[in-house]
Amino acid sequence: MNNPALTPGNVAGTVPDKLLTLSGDEWLLRRKGFRKSEKSIQVNETLLTIGNGYLNIRGSLEELPPGHSGGMYLNGIFDKSEADVEELVKCPMWTDLSIWVEGQKFCLSSCKALHHEQTLDLKKGTLHRSTTFRDPAGKLITLETVRLVFMHDMHLGYMQVKITPRNFSGPIRVLTGLNGDVCNRGFFPREMLKHLQLERIERGRVFMYLEMKTRERGIRISEAASWRLVSPSFHNLKWEPRIYGEKFTSEITIEAKKGESYIFEKLAVVTTSREIKPDEMFKGSICKLKAFVRSGAEREITAHLAAWSEKWKQADVVIRGDEEAQHALRYNIYQLLINGPVRPAGIGAKFLSSEGYLGHVFWDTEIFILPFYIYNFPEIARNMLLYRYNTLGGARENARKMGYKGAKYAWESAVTGEDVTPRFASKLEKTIRLIYTGTEEDHIVSDVIYGVEKYFRVTGDVSFLIDYGLEMVFLTARFWASRVVKIGEQYEIHCVIGPDEFHEHVNNNAYTNFIVKWHLRLAAMLYKYMVRNDAGMLRNISSKIELAGEEVESWMDISRNLKFSYNAETKIYEQFDGYFSLRDYVITDFDRKGHPVLPRGVHYRNIQSTRLIKQADVMSMMLLFPHAFSDEDKMANYDYYERRTVHKSSLSHCIHAMMGLTTGRRTRAYSYFMKTALFDLENLHENSALGIHAAAVGGTWQTAIYGFGGFSIKSDRLVLKPWLPKKWESLSFTVRWGERAVDVTVYHERVEVMIRSAEESPVPLSLYRKTYKIEVNRLTVLPYCSS
Repeated sequence: MNNPALTPGNVAGTVPDKLLTLSGDEWLLRRKGFRKSEKSIQVNETLLTIGNGYLNIRGSLEELPPGHSGGMYLNGIFDKSEADVEELVKCPMWTDLSIWVEGQKFCLSSCKALHHEQTLDLKKGTLHRSTTFRDPAGKLITLETVRLVFMHDMHLGYMQVKITPRNFSGPIRVLTGLNGDVCNRGFFPREMLKHLQLERIERGRVFMYLEMKTRERGIRISEAASWRLVSPSFHNLKWEPRIYGEKFTSEITIEAKKGESYIFEKLAVVTTSREIKPDEMFKGSICKLKAFVRSGAEREITAHLAAWSEKWKQADVVIRGDEEAQHALRYNIYQLLINGPVRPAGIGAKFLSSEGYLGHVFWDTEIFILPFYIYNFPEIARNMLLYRYNTLGGARENARKMGYKGAKYAWESAVTGEDVTPRFASKLEKTIRLIYTGTEEDHIVSDVIYGVEKYFRVTGDVSFLIDYGLEMVFLTARFWASRVVKIGEQYEIHCVIGPDEFHEHVNNNAYTNFIVKWHLRLAAMLYKYMVRNDAGMLRNISSKIELAGEEVESWMDISRNLKFSYNAETKIYEQFDGYFSLRDYVITDFDRKGHPVLPRGVHYRNIQSTRLIKQADVMSMMLLFPHAFSDEDKMANYDYYERRTVHKSSLSHCIHAMMGLTTGRRTRAYSYFMKTALFDLENLHENSALGIHAAAVGGTWQTAIYGFGGFSIKSDRLVLKPWLPKKWESLSFTVRWGERAVDVTVYHERVEVMIRSAEESPVPLSLYRKTYKIEVNRLTVLPYCSS
């Protein structure tokens, strides 16, 4: 099929080198050398993921060596078909590449690597690769690639390939294409799950097209690409299109000269039937590819770099005096930047870095990840909360199926909001076990509402609250009113799992009961506020969900009388009923990586009968509601539960870091922060091959801002209680608060604050219990002593 708009004569020139040069070392993640182990290959793929929130691509080697788990993932594309439950779909790849000389494929699994390095440029969102191969016959080839997906246009991708034969001349075959032969990994080893079926393949002189469809939901995914040699310019190359089943491959053969470099470009477009009508996919994709080819990669890359510059201008957090902490923090912020949804959608527990946890959305989203977007990119935070609103129908169905009223957000959520928690899993001791989180870990219902309230409090987005938030708050409050059990004068919540998932089927988990207590009170107060201030709108909402004032009064009654166990003498909150009667152990030993070692006689089959806990539980409650607990309560509970926490979750260290700073346990706080920040970079739990730990990423940012920066908002004022580790010279960050931008730099003896705002009224600020009036649009320097 010929297309004059895509002929070589109409293609823009090569991209200037300066656009693709690497940033300074402080912005780079380098992975040197190659190990053939599957685990090593897949960890690198996870860490080197590139993306833009619409689609992410793992950092797999272009030739896809044995043991790879390369993949591209599109936000919100789920399917079930052969799987146990609906899961994130691995989509067709367009970054595959192979080089052949005289029947020999140049691949790191079959050739010796004289040099190999992949480099992720965090500042520019580009992935670079440089490899010098020596094949069994002694031929040397250097392969250099750069690839990216555009931050300013979510549908576009680019790859530049540079090939240099070092010690020979002769024909070199270079193949790349669109690879629809992809499967998700299953639950069991080597199990593969097929989610896509081929719909259409088209080929042209300089373009290729592949269209596939998810087997259950029928979502179409199209990819169109242009592949060409751009330098040197000559016409004696040989081009052949090849189709192998669900793969399209474009093969270019060049007569290469020793020592000369050959540069190729691939321009790609990815779309789905969510944006384009199914019968217009081919036309729409090819038209977009035409426009991309005409404008040229240089123009698009320039716009891409400008978009990244704006992202970092808002989101960067600068630590002076600690290069390791700075680099790790920037890496985690990078992950947040490439995973913010550009449309209403959730964020999975592994981001879009793999199909780990099946791509499902958990409580991690609202409690650990959402705050970054609230304070930096509130439009993205709104998209995340709109996902929860759009899945209210599924949440109501979850409640109905369990015999309750209202809406019960799913422990694991995908497209509709109906619970998609798998029925079984392999626990830490590698045995098959039933999963109860889907039916018992109900605190997520109020975790979502915590995110709604925090978003409104920081952004002041009244339209969201009125149009969406109130309905979410009221329907979930109705769920809890039907879920509680009245025992005497108190209300109780039975058979739950708290954040500490070692202990199942417990009654009155402290975290759950406290956040439900807060939730019901919030719902009642919002209702009363609406009665006074917008009765007409309230009538509309109440009519829609059949809500009456009597029901609201019951919420306040439950909130006041919900059971909560507290020992006034020890100041310890019992994690759940009967917790103190369990066998007591404390952690005293640690392994070489600093992980707690279980006491003798304790293992993961009997740990539920002990007071040892998986992750911060009571600590999480106190962190989310700091003003509800005294300093003495916080210190007593920190000291008690820290010694009994084994940190078998990526969510745990950041909670202890922030609570450690709150309670004055500052040395340990820094250690916990670094464990969180390096969680994937150092593969601390030996499972980063399965994807980025999104909660640890969000927790790293929170620890820097809330913990060391001591930043919070209380009513109409800013609150700062900073503390810097000794080797840190300063900490600088910017947050958004309503229509204001707040710049903060913390030093050991002073803090500098600049509030940029069109509103000229002074802003109250509390710094270690001293209150100041801060003039806007002026730098204010305040002395303090945090010791």
